[in-house]
Amino acid sequence: MVENALFYLFAAFTLVSGLLVIINRKPVNAAMAMILTIVGVAANFFLLNAPFLATLLIMVYAGAVIVLFLFVIMLMDPDLKPLKSGWMKTALTGAVFFVLATAGTVWLFGFSEALPAALPAETETAVAYSADAKVFGQILFTKYALLVEAVALLLLAAMAAVFMLHARRKTLPQDAQ
Repeated sequence: MVENALFYLFAAFTLVSGLLVIINRKPVNAAMAMILTIVGVAANFFLLNAPFLATLLIMVYAGAVIVLFLFVIMLMDPDLKPLKSGWMKTALTGAVFFVLATAGTVWLFGFSEALPAALPAETETAVAYSADAKVFGQILFTKYALLVEAVALLLLAAMAAVFMLHARRKTLPQDAQ
């Protein structure tokens, strides 16, 4: 009973802090709210008896990725005046995309014959639960090595794009900014 109450408390905390990420106008405050969102998810991982994943989530995402985002935000020193103009068009585009993505997902899982009714049984044996980080790392960097590299490449591309946008903004004439 207490676990359920804590789950709902942390889920509400995560949703509210996620909403703060979206509606916050200051990028630094939005990044700080993102850290709170990650902490809420990690708390639910603790409730699910996955302390290693919770610790990993806090150390990797809150401790490294979000701090990197904060440094990039502070490096860019964003001027929010151009971003505030035309926000209605951007919000409308996002809402249309959200409705289309939701409709496509409902169609795919509800009405389409593209997915089988039941997934076939796994042929691989599941890895036994282990609290040892060595076992987790061994699986992560052998079986899932390609996925880890793909995520690392995406993060590198995103960081390079931010630096390129910042450099482009500095080279534009003042009237074009």
